[in-house]
Amino acid sequence: MSQVATTSVRVHDYDVPLQTAGSGPPLLLLHGAGGAGMWLDLQARLAERFTVFAPVQPGFAGTPLPSWLRGADDVALHTLDLVRALDLDRPTVVGMSLGGWIATEMAVFRPRVVRSLVLVAPIGVRTQQPIPDLFIMEPLEAVPYLFSDFSKAMTLMPAALTPDVMVRAWEEQAAVARLAWHRPYNPSLLRRLHMIESPTLLVWGSEDRLVSPAHGEMLAREIPDARLEVIPAAGHAVAIEKPEELARKIVAFAAGERGEG
Repeated sequence: MSQVATTSVRVHDYDVPLQTAGSGPPLLLLHGAGGAGMWLDLQARLAERFTVFAPVQPGFAGTPLPSWLRGADDVALHTLDLVRALDLDRPTVVGMSLGGWIATEMAVFRPRVVRSLVLVAPIGVRTQQPIPDLFIMEPLEAVPYLFSDFSKAMTLMPAALTPDVMVRAWEEQAAVARLAWHRPYNPSLLRRLHMIESPTLLVWGSEDRLVSPAHGEMLAREIPDARLEVIPAAGHAVAIEKPEELARKIVAFAAGERGEG
């Protein structure tokens, strides 16, 4: 298993915590609303084939929520500046849920920066059915919308609900609210999807109750050179429930786009 290096990268006036491990082509992994700053099984599996760069987005994992952050497009531009600061040469970009929204905006803004794009149950484009409002739910109420297997949700649960843990959770919820409380999508993004130039893989859990796999079918039609793959017996949190299957799909997709045998 690759050793994980934890560093901080200065992007303009903001310090970005970053975890890095592995060797091979660069892969930028953008977390969702949960799991920021954690090195999960998915990252470890991907680090067997890629050099994985896993940054913490502003407002998560104890980082400050800057005044300039008003929407996912701000985070996307910030992350593009991070790619430049790291001198990454056309990385594969993997975004999960909220991170998928950010990755989509990146691929629209700077199509040639992204070699290949993997969007795991992304939000960001308006869905036909409204997304359930997780902000008004107790944590256990939200679990069925995110997980097919309740026991897998426990991997993200803290060992104890200390004051520090509760404050951190509140801070991260504030960051998500800044981006997605008014609406969990960019009303302009749908008509911009045709600007994406990188081959795109969409991955969905078959039991996703937060964002239906039917939304993935629509995105696959709207994004040029995109395809959808569905992982059985997984909910919205595919990376937690089925890390091996997800990593295998990402590796095979990226290898095909690089022309590897």
